[in-house]
Amino acid sequence: MNKEPEDIDQILPFGELLRGFMEQSFVGNGDLKNILRNRGIFTNNTEKHYTIPILSSTILSPSEFDYLRECQNSKEDNPKIITQTIEWKSKETLFDSAPENLNINSILDLEFSNYKVVGSPNFVAIEGNPNYIKMDFLVEREDMSKNWSTNKNVFPGSLELKKMEDEDEIKLIVTHTANETKYVASKVSNSLVRHFKDKGHIDQSKKIEKILFSRFSNSGRIIYLLSLTESSISTILDFVDIVDIEFSPDTNNPLPKGIDWMQQKINDLKLNGNALHQTFFFSDKSYHEFLSLYQVDSKFKFDVKGFTGQCVISVGFPDYGKTKNLNAEMEVNIKSMSFSIPPKGVNKSEIKQILLKEIEDQKIKNFKQYGLI
Repeated sequence: MNKEPEDIDQILPFGELLRGFMEQSFVGNGDLKNILRNRGIFTNNTEKHYTIPILSSTILSPSEFDYLRECQNSKEDNPKIITQTIEWKSKETLFDSAPENLNINSILDLEFSNYKVVGSPNFVAIEGNPNYIKMDFLVEREDMSKNWSTNKNVFPGSLELKKMEDEDEIKLIVTHTANETKYVASKVSNSLVRHFKDKGHIDQSKKIEKILFSRFSNSGRIIYLLSLTESSISTILDFVDIVDIEFSPDTNNPLPKGIDWMQQKINDLKLNGNALHQTFFFSDKSYHEFLSLYQVDSKFKFDVKGFTGQCVISVGFPDYGKTKNLNAEMEVNIKSMSFSIPPKGVNKSEIKQILLKEIEDQKIKNFKQYGLI
């Protein structure tokens, strides 16, 4: 999210300063319309190119400026989760095995970077469980090429380590909101694994297990992704429909009759609509080995702590969609969420985290079943 300038409480921008502030994405068309209507000004066009000149030619009141600032603060970065595993051979708890004082800045090479980790974050036990530890951190990025009001951004991230009593492995769960938080969590994760190996908690020959695009055959990847959507066995999520699918034809071999029209013509195909998993691409299993499915967005109903609503959860390999990187890692994120009744007394991001963790638990179990098919 955007970090406000330290002296913003002493500023009441006008003219070009105000224009630059209102042009930012966190200020919506409706926000500017509300200010004008509260002034008794009604326009037949609410687009910014029409409303911004009106407001920038005047002076905002302190309360109006505070309203726009609140629009900025209410926009949350969408968290994405990556889960990895590695075998654990020690009887020591994770909390006792972790470094007592983790100097995160000594792990990172950020001398010539335009971002930094805020403060000195460290691991704490969650709910008093020494085999479930978590480090929350903030990354602050400064971009002087941007508008004065948004040249600093703060992104939250976290790294969790969890070991179940009946398992001989630990889960490393990365929650990131930007490339910088993903990088920080990855570097800390690798440093921790090296520390555990040096202390004898992890065998030196073991590697972190990642759910990569390349760990599946084309048909296995389709089965796997659909197992997290239409075949989900969650008790708090109820599958409704698949609303978005992204895939590309695998042209390493000639495409079979029926989809041969994509040969040398289609690089990527994105389908939006309803019941997309029932289209011939996926209902006809003879096509599966020729399709590289890398993204599935599904609508679910949810019921968490008495709060109900609908959400769209995205599962897949987004880096493959961008760069065709075969080592793209599996990610899960919630693209949208709405409540039947607006929640009170609960943080919306808390519900998101519960839903993401629900998919994460299934993600690991299903990978062991469908990976490398």
